Amino acid sequence: MPSPNAQATLRRSDLARSDLDMAKKKRGKSLPPSPADVRPSAPDAATRPELDAIAEVELDEVLETSPTQVVRLDTIVVSSSEDRSPVPPPPPVAPVAAHVLEALELSDASRAHDLDATQTASEPPPPPTTPRACRVLAIGGPKGGVGKSVFAANVAIYLASIGRRVLVVDADRGGANLHTLVGGPAMPRVGTHDTAVPQLQLVTTGLDEGFSAKRAPTTLAALYADLRSRNADYAVVDLGSLSTRAAIDGFLAADLTAFVTLPEPTALANTYRFLSRAFLRGLSRSLPNGPDRRTLITFARRLGGAPAPLDLWRALEDDGHPLADRVREHMEAFRPPMVLNQTRLRADLEVGDALKTVVRRRLGLTVEYLGHVEHDDTVWSTVRARKLLLIESPGTKAAKNLEKIARRILGIESGKIKVAQRTVPPESHHDLLEVERGATDEEVRRAYKRAKDIYAADALVGYSLFTPDELEHVRGRLDEAFDVLLDPSRRRPYELSVFPPSPEHEEPRRARESEHDPLPPPPDITPDTDFTGSILRAVRHSKGIRLEDVAGRTKIGLNYLSAIENDDFGSLPAAVYVRGFVNELAKVLRLDATQVARTYVRRYRRYLEERGGAVS
Repeated sequence: MPSPNAQATLRRSDLARSDLDMAKKKRGKSLPPSPADVRPSAPDAATRPELDAIAEVELDEVLETSPTQVVRLDTIVVSSSEDRSPVPPPPPVAPVAAHVLEALELSDASRAHDLDATQTASEPPPPPTTPRACRVLAIGGPKGGVGKSVFAANVAIYLASIGRRVLVVDADRGGANLHTLVGGPAMPRVGTHDTAVPQLQLVTTGLDEGFSAKRAPTTLAALYADLRSRNADYAVVDLGSLSTRAAIDGFLAADLTAFVTLPEPTALANTYRFLSRAFLRGLSRSLPNGPDRRTLITFARRLGGAPAPLDLWRALEDDGHPLADRVREHMEAFRPPMVLNQTRLRADLEVGDALKTVVRRRLGLTVEYLGHVEHDDTVWSTVRARKLLLIESPGTKAAKNLEKIARRILGIESGKIKVAQRTVPPESHHDLLEVERGATDEEVRRAYKRAKDIYAADALVGYSLFTPDELEHVRGRLDEAFDVLLDPSRRRPYELSVFPPSPEHEEPRRARESEHDPLPPPPDITPDTDFTGSILRAVRHSKGIRLEDVAGRTKIGLNYLSAIENDDFGSLPAAVYVRGFVNELAKVLRLDATQVARTYVRRYRRYLEERGGAVS
């Protein structure tokens, strides 16, 4: 039986549709049937349990969002003048687009009862197969005032400026104002309008006008289907605040996405809340049957509603439920792109990378950081004057930041920019400090300092994400990782235990005749050490490494390595090659390669200058 809350929601949905029918009939019209009303039922629909409908309603309760009243339109109004007659509906949508519509369909419990028993959402909707299909780029944010509309408008302007045919779509239910930012009409009607930028058109949806609009608003599902049938390359959709179920569904169903947030506690707290809700929403829509979805809801409720994905996975794993594997797969696949807007301080520039770190550590998700947009008064002045930022002030910092992010979005879409993959085992000391296996001691020290700042009690990115006990636990693990990776006697056995065997990381043979022979002490090295050949030789001897092994590992000639250690500058090649040789030698000796190369090459250049040689 449905829960009391589920039954109440079903009754509200029926009452809402009845009220709309009566209102339409009074005006001499009838309510158009929704797509679900004319969908043929499955042969066993009369006897099939209502698991899907109940689970969808209960998921809304878990996510703590109220159902959104939406009227579906059979046509999209397309008008750039006073003519507001509807155009014929778009041609039949391909099966892929139909699947996307199903994934976007808002959970109306009264229609979910008629879903085809053979239809599932287990596979994510692939991109459109038609070569000229318009790509939907959805842009949203955690709350109002973070700059979503300004970002969407300028990304659309940039795409149009490089020759793309672009639609900029105002789908913000909280207040559509995109027309002000692209040179559109001051009071646009529902439809398509020309803008001040060639190749760029504004699509006004009326989603913010509710039922008081002269034409009822369309749903995001119908809107996306219409956009993908348009003769355009990209449709940049401003979804506004992603705080509703409909907006989250629209974000998840787009071909490309960008989430805009601020380096402020309130915006970051809402960002973390969105990530958990969007993950749960996408996961629930991907499950193939009712029982699995109900199990997901049960565990989500047990953990407080929309829990951290990592907590959800651990709970299912501890219970031995097979759904844990599905959750882990979705955690790896869900990689929302992020943009940090209005950075003011130097510390703000580090918030983006720090956000990636804490989200992966606490939520178990990977965020693709697209970049930052610096705070710039020119943005305010262009909005105030109703001018276009990228057209009026293309040389400002904010404009250059926006162009860089737009190019990165295109690079990711085309595959020219590869998404970074982790190369160290998860939950290892290297993973915690975010260093590679061959990291030098200096790199470990820098990573440790950065991590201590990120997980400090008053750190910005940790606000609302960690409890004091969780922060204390992470800091304890940081101390342990730091101690192990800086102690050669502990680091070597640890790396052998967590990393798979690799010839590349085999330790060079010792220069001692016997393992019992004592090694000489290492020289004192500080951040201000000016490295010479004798210091490098002393470090090598303290580690018991033969020069022949260094040559075999670095592929550098033995004569050059000997010249470096003997400061025999006359036997060395050009400075550019010496820098590379010293850099590789420092890596083998686990020294700060940047400092070693800088100080050694500086001495070598001085030698060349004194003798009138070419400095390269």
